Amino acid sequence: MFNKFLPTMMVVFCFLTIAGCSSTVPVSSKVPSYKVTPPTDTSLYQYLQPSLVQHPNKTGVLPLGTGVDAFIARLAVVKAASRSIDLQYYIYHNDETGRILLWELIDAADRGVRVRMLLDDLTTKNLDEGLIVLASHPNIEIRLFNPSYDRAFRGLEMLTGFSRLNRRMHNKSLTVDNLITIVGGRNIGDEYFSKNEDVDFGDFDLLTIGAAVDKVSDQFDLYWNASMVYEIESLVEPITPSRLANAEINIAQQKANFKDDEYLHRLESSALLSEIHKSHVEWFWGDAEVVYDPPEKATSEDRQHWLMSDLTHFLSQAKQQVLLVSPYFVPTQKGTEALISAVQSGVKVTVVTNSLAATDVLAVHAGYQKYRRQLVENGVTIYEMKVDVNNRPSAWKGSSRSSLHAKTFVLDSQAVFVGSFNFDPRSAWINTELGLIFDNPAFASSMLTDIELILLDNSYRLAIEDGELIWFDRYQSKTYYAEPQASFWRKFMADFIGLFPIESQL
Repeated sequence: MFNKFLPTMMVVFCFLTIAGCSSTVPVSSKVPSYKVTPPTDTSLYQYLQPSLVQHPNKTGVLPLGTGVDAFIARLAVVKAASRSIDLQYYIYHNDETGRILLWELIDAADRGVRVRMLLDDLTTKNLDEGLIVLASHPNIEIRLFNPSYDRAFRGLEMLTGFSRLNRRMHNKSLTVDNLITIVGGRNIGDEYFSKNEDVDFGDFDLLTIGAAVDKVSDQFDLYWNASMVYEIESLVEPITPSRLANAEINIAQQKANFKDDEYLHRLESSALLSEIHKSHVEWFWGDAEVVYDPPEKATSEDRQHWLMSDLTHFLSQAKQQVLLVSPYFVPTQKGTEALISAVQSGVKVTVVTNSLAATDVLAVHAGYQKYRRQLVENGVTIYEMKVDVNNRPSAWKGSSRSSLHAKTFVLDSQAVFVGSFNFDPRSAWINTELGLIFDNPAFASSMLTDIELILLDNSYRLAIEDGELIWFDRYQSKTYYAEPQASFWRKFMADFIGLFPIESQL
């Protein structure tokens, strides 16, 4: 039997070997660059200065809870840029919001602003030509984190180099003039800014000024100059003058053909936009700590300085309550025991995550569902978010109209973590992450109040009844005895995936 398959195995082995050898490490000649000194002669500085003077050495934050406000904030800060724009994202989609923001970045570069774009390479498969076109602008630099070296056969390289390419940069930040930054859970794409008709990720960001901004810039510089980051020019062949000219014509045509649609009216009607124009932005002020993984997490097992250590310390300080909001919640057995131990010590622990019907990643729910009964039985309160009944996800993948995507932890009505970190093994041990720990009781209390109001109408609370796990809908006063709103096939697939030993990758 073995001899029968030996020729085929040899062909596969040779093919993989050749493919692996062909993916040689590109020669990188990138020149280090760093954050700018915050300018004091610009309109943005003049706009922010009165608030900054009143709160020296403090950080001011403004919550961005809606997709429209989150997009308006990004457009506003990019339009206000005079010296530099540092953009760092896991995903940047070539869709309507992605293009609108890109046009603003090009306009900023045209007026002399230095634009540095740092993207994770996992989802840039169809963006190479567009990225090399952008990088041809004298004021735009583009670098990719831990990229595929073979741009034509990425899938094959993922097979042959999985241990390296499995590690991704999940950080999200947008910093302008080293004066103002946006950090949180949103990537760049229609589904994050309430523009996609099929899916709307309920996410959360902080528009941030003050002391924390410089620390976010330090984080960006660390990644920008890291050894596992490559400039796009070292990965993609240079674009010819004729192709560049055609690309510039296409961009101009896209802008000219962009139609005034309903989404633009929503942007123009944004309450945040009105507050910005009237200088009525009400910042929350307090002490802040910027926490992040080092870029070397992609190549090193030294966990001492990983973000997980900072979050473990942060959560261990809870004396009364901890609220964990995480769309992808896979606590692992060790994490489950830690949460139960906190409850036994007198701390109220509440977890908010997606229901099976609402999740956009079935594998994550498969990893989570094995722990939820143990958590509920031992006093951890769990809420699962509902799905839009008019737009249910398919059995095989997530495409719900509304899906929780925010990553927020609230501690003792005192401090809040907002960032890119999911409460799962991938965020803890594989991907790099970024977040802000902000200390302000009024802000923390408002977060708790807002989340409680959302949960009243849009969630199920899990409980144990007669030895069985149940889902209680407080809004409708209705009890479910199986995964609510989820189809048979969706339940089957979650159970089936749960049989595989893949928790460490979730």
